[in-house]
Amino acid sequence: METVREILARHGVESVDQMDVNERYSIEVPGFDTLTLEKIAPERLSVAHHRVQRGDLMCDPEIVFRVEGNDWVPIEYTQHPRLYQHDESGLQLDGFVRKWNRNLREQGFVEAVASR
Repeated sequence: METVREILARHGVESVDQMDVNERYSIEVPGFDTLTLEKIAPERLSVAHHRVQRGDLMCDPEIVFRVEGNDWVPIEYTQHPRLYQHDESGLQLDGFVRKWNRNLREQGFVEAVASR
């Protein structure tokens, strides 16, 4: 998730280790769900698109990564309302993660941080 790393760097965060638990950054780009990056536990970073639907916070999608140095291993995947996967040893999401990484850049999330 090079795009997410770049977004964090633009917020002055060079490593997820520097973040406090519950520290989060939300980026808005017109026409897309809000992107939220949140350290949810030691060595755990949630990357999610959020929206409110009928009063409920929905994610489409959310991936929780186990972050150990430069290794980001997806361990949890949620796409509301029907899909949830969790495996502490890692989920096979490489193709999806590559595509999402590219989409986030193309959709302007990096530039949205730069224009603040």
